[in-house]
Formats: sequence, C-alpha cells, structure tokens
Amino acid sequence: MIECLHLTSLVGRTEYCKMPDFKRYLPKNRMDSMATVFAFFGINLIAFFELLYVLPDIVETSPNYPASAKWAHLVCGWYIYLNALSSFWKVIATDPSIRGLILPTMTRTGWRYCPYCECNAPPRSYHCYVCKLCVLRRDHHCVFTGNCIGHRNHRYYMSLMIFCWVAALYACILNFSIVLRVFAETGPLAIFKILLPFLVWVLRYISYGEMLLSAMLLFCMATLMMVSALLFYHVRNMFCGQITTERTHQVFKYDLGWERNVKAVFGKNWKFAWLCTWIPSSLPGDGCEFPVHSEYENPKDV
Repeated sequence: MIECLHLTSLVGRTEYCKMPDFKRYLPKNRMDSMATVFAFFGINLIAFFELLYVLPDIVETSPNYPASAKWAHLVCGWYIYLNALSSFWKVIATDPSIRGLILPTMTRTGWRYCPYCECNAPPRSYHCYVCKLCVLRRDHHCVFTGNCIGHRNHRYYMSLMIFCWVAALYACILNFSIVLRVFAETGPLAIFKILLPFLVWVLRYISYGEMLLSAMLLFCMATLMMVSALLFYHVRNMFCGQITTERTHQVFKYDLGWERNVKAVFGKNWKFAWLCTWIPSSLPGDGCEFPVHSEYENPKDV
C-alpha cells in the first residue's frame, strides 16, 4: 500500500482548509478583488444596458420592427448573459487544486516535490503563490475571477471567454447602429463625439444620454479586443494540448491531436459542452496522469 500524506501536515493546504467555506470563493488579494469586481460588473453592465436600453430604443425608433426579431434578440441576449454569468461562477466555485487528493510520499517519474505544500505534485501541476496551493494542470492565475485555471475548471474559463466575446461583439453591433443614427447629422464632429464622449459632453456638444451611449460603445469595443486576444491565445494552446507554461517553453509532448486536446479541456461531451455551461461533460483524466505523444496510440492507426 502506498503511504499517503495527511492534509494536516501540509502548511499551505492546512491554511486553506481552515478558511470558512465562503472565503474560498473570494479573491485572495487586492488586485484580484478589483479585477473580479470589474469583470462581474462589466458582464452585468453590458447585458442590462443592451437588453433594457439599447434593444427597446431600436424597437421604438423602428415602427416596422418585427416582433419576432425583438423576441429573438431577447432570447439570444439572455442566453449569452446567463451562460457568461454561469461560467464566471463555475470558474470560481470549481476547485482546481490538489486539495483533498491522496498523494504518494514517494516521488514518481515526472512528479516534483513542492516545498510550500510539502507534497509530491503531479506532472503539469504548479504552485500558485496567490492561492497558496498546487493546482492540477495549472494554466495560469486569472485575476478577473480571483482563481487559478486548472484541470477541473479550464472548461468553464474557456466558456467564459467564448460567451464574453460573443456578448461584446453582439453589443458592439447593436450600439454602433444606434450611435450612427444619433450622430448621423453632425458631420465630421461625430467622430470626436464617438471617440471622446466625455470631453465632448463637458463642452456641451452632446447630451448626457448620448455620452453614455458612446462610452458604452468604447467599453464594448475595448472588451472585444481584449477578449479576442485572450481567446485566440488560449484556443491555440488548447488545440496544441498546451498550458501557458508549456507554450512559453515550447513543450509539445502532450499534443495528442486537436480532437483529443479539446476533449481534455471540454470533456468527453466536448461537441456540445461549449454551447452551454451546464451541459454535463466528464473529463477524460484525473489531472494527475497525462499520456504523452510518444506513448499515445491513435485508435485509427490500429
């Protein structure tokens, strides 16, 4: 029988276990707190601004606007919003760490000893100095959720970025149509009203409502560009079977082909799991053992 470590002997994990349950979901430092609050209010701000202000304005100013289109916008809007918010929560609520695992005291091949957790950590796991724990297949620490992204919650992080990207793109399209209509008769000055709304409002060239509309368009465009960059980077890593550290050091040994790589993140039901956060999709591994390219035998080659 393999001798195993007790949780009480681990300094980092003992401190974590002493936390009240609700504190495990909270950001661990000031930077995380500010970024998490910003992300949470950003998701809600975009959703409710589009659904409660922009969409009604489009319907009211278009007498022939079909009711079916309005309801289609409402269904799509709430679908995107609820999935983004659910993914945000699942990233935070799903523990990606080694907490609760029974780990061997003898070092195995590919494993490493973590002096902070005082345990042998599995391959591809790394210690997070913010969370104060080793995280299974740790990709990175996400300040916008105040948690590490690892084996168990990587799927929800990817879903969060997908739905935030769709929401930002959707909002930009809706906002841009209104901004063009509002500033259609102002000529070249419209460019400054759109790009510098606060300054133009202070100079009293636009109303407070028009200033908010332009500011929201800029916020949505900035969000779209930021999320696009993150989504492109992490989708590329996922298709290559890499985590952030492996991308930095050009490690490709866990690349088992794009389909198996995607399944490792989104689970066995990966073809549908990305469509909704709540679709069940069990992960193919336990986060401790990973097949490498040289050892993997593709069933199609048998």
